Amino acid sequence: MKRSFRNNIRLNFRWSLIILLSLIAPVGSTIAAELKEATVTQIIKNVQLLPAQAAPRPAVVKDHVRENTAVRTGADSRTELTFTNQTLTRLGANTIFSFNQGTRNLNLSGGVMLLYVPKGSGGATISSAAVSVAITGTTVLMEYHRNAYIKFISLEGIARVYLRHHLGESVLIHPGQMLIVRPDATSLPDPANVDLKRILKTSLLITDFPPLPSEALMYQEAQNQSDAKAKGQFVDTNLVIYGGGTVVSLVDPTNVNVISQGTAAIATPTPIPSKFGPPSAITSPNPYVINSGTVVNTDPTITTNGITNFGKIYRGLAQDGPLFTWLGSSPSPFDTAFGQSGEPSPDRLPAAGFLFSALRLDGDPTVSNPNGVATLGLVSQNGITSSPSGTVFTFSGMNEVALIALGGSIDLSGISFANFGDLSVFARGSGGNITLAAPISNLDRVQLHALNNIQVNAPVTVKGTVQDHRGFKATAGNDVQIGSTVNANQITIQSLGSIHIDSSAQLLALLDAAGNGGQIVILATGGSSSLNVKGKVQADQGLVDIRNTGDSGTVNLTNADVRADIVKVAALGTNGTLNIGGGTISADTTLQLYSTGSNGTINFIANVTLGGTSSKIIAANTVTIFNNVVVTIGGAKPASAFTNNANYSDTSGGNGTTTGTFAGAGATTQPLANAPPLGTPPP
Repeated sequence: MKRSFRNNIRLNFRWSLIILLSLIAPVGSTIAAELKEATVTQIIKNVQLLPAQAAPRPAVVKDHVRENTAVRTGADSRTELTFTNQTLTRLGANTIFSFNQGTRNLNLSGGVMLLYVPKGSGGATISSAAVSVAITGTTVLMEYHRNAYIKFISLEGIARVYLRHHLGESVLIHPGQMLIVRPDATSLPDPANVDLKRILKTSLLITDFPPLPSEALMYQEAQNQSDAKAKGQFVDTNLVIYGGGTVVSLVDPTNVNVISQGTAAIATPTPIPSKFGPPSAITSPNPYVINSGTVVNTDPTITTNGITNFGKIYRGLAQDGPLFTWLGSSPSPFDTAFGQSGEPSPDRLPAAGFLFSALRLDGDPTVSNPNGVATLGLVSQNGITSSPSGTVFTFSGMNEVALIALGGSIDLSGISFANFGDLSVFARGSGGNITLAAPISNLDRVQLHALNNIQVNAPVTVKGTVQDHRGFKATAGNDVQIGSTVNANQITIQSLGSIHIDSSAQLLALLDAAGNGGQIVILATGGSSSLNVKGKVQADQGLVDIRNTGDSGTVNLTNADVRADIVKVAALGTNGTLNIGGGTISADTTLQLYSTGSNGTINFIANVTLGGTSSKIIAANTVTIFNNVVVTIGGAKPASAFTNNANYSDTSGGNGTTTGTFAGAGATTQPLANAPPLGTPPP
């Protein structure tokens, strides 16, 4: 009677076999001889040791691996560990492995594993979330994805697979057989035979390493398959496992004599999803915690605690539509007001995106980009938070990282960001806030966007010099509050409501490495909003432009220190008001103070110095210098006051309704109609 390569869907047709590369499973293994330590006997590319109480470090051949030290491989990386009883483990790419010294327990937290247990050393029990496997001396391959499938192949030797929590449900696996089962299965399918000869020729965990001690046994089992096939005991069928070995495909279920269909129907537990299309949310755990053991591959996969989930590749507007729509969000008035599409610049596409139900940042992940994708998006359907771990997030030097909360706030504290390209933080929920208490240093560009409020309480330093990839920008739907130092060549702060630059804040737009002059633009547009500056605002050899365009908007400079080549401060609404109370405003080329609406007012409410060698222009429907207040004009030229109501001392050219005066170089007074234009702010 002829045998066939059996399949777990029990269809009466022939199989066509192509092969799996390797198989993965989180395991706990009990070996007869206690495991004391393992030695690293081979390394391919990026392999790290992760001591529990120390920082990760690169592994080297002959390293000893003991209890509480995990081994992690990077993308396209592999390693081999040999135990004192000659048990041998080979780990594939993006794998985390550890063991408990003296307990005979092996732990594969995620990735690819080949396990060889010498005959005569006793058996082993391998456990995963859904199944346990009892083996004698044998060689096996395993694969496990928590939300997808478990696979097990015996290369030589016999194993029995038990379905956990289902008494009596088990399947015996002979050499050359494979079992594929879902983690939530309530019964086990029959095993399927696979082409051992093809596995032995193509598996990187075999071909990239020296011969296994069990090599002769594996090849004998492969030869046994070939002999059985020659005798007609095995026949090829119309089920195939393409390339990576994760998809079983039915080529022609209706006609076993015709196998030339161009499109195969998939018959698999859970295939690896396509890289393209809108992302699906990763809902467990909730929140998803990114830690120092997390491995992100922009191909795109993300693995934490041995569990691999999948992301998507965003290719741009033409192929995938608007970014926020692709993510499952809707356009908002905020987007329209600021022209904010969220689109990465063309030179930063494509981008790898991962969507979570909620997200917490705990430790700096390992990030690899084997496909050349160097833009990473971490997106939450709700909020994003951080742990007080003190971690410095570098994201392995990615070109751009985006943190996006579609329906919540973003609260970052107890961590910091350093030494990569651009960082974009976007809270898109209607009440979405950004609280940045995480220091930022040595980045090219930082952008903060929130539909509600932004609060910056930690220092920010950016160094970018390339156009479109430099500077600091904050845009908010309600309020922006800066309470720390922001150091960037270009600084832009915009709000549909109010803005507060606290007395503890310093906005420093310094010369960059390319010699570009600094630029600071602060713009509030709310109808009755207030723009308040109490700290230091300085642009080296450049421009400071502070404006409120709200109809009844106010600008309040209170003991502020504002310095640049060109300084413009304006309240431009019909009923706009500019209040200046103390401090210094200094410019070397042009200084303009404007409130030119029909009821626009400039009030000098405390002594202030208008310094520098610049020409100084004060223009408003009403200019008032409060009683006993002195406005000192620096330089050799008098200021030019353009106003219809000069409410200051007649000795200073006013109408004498107050005792306030211009001192220093003084001022001349002319009608408002003669005032030169203020000019538009930079884009």
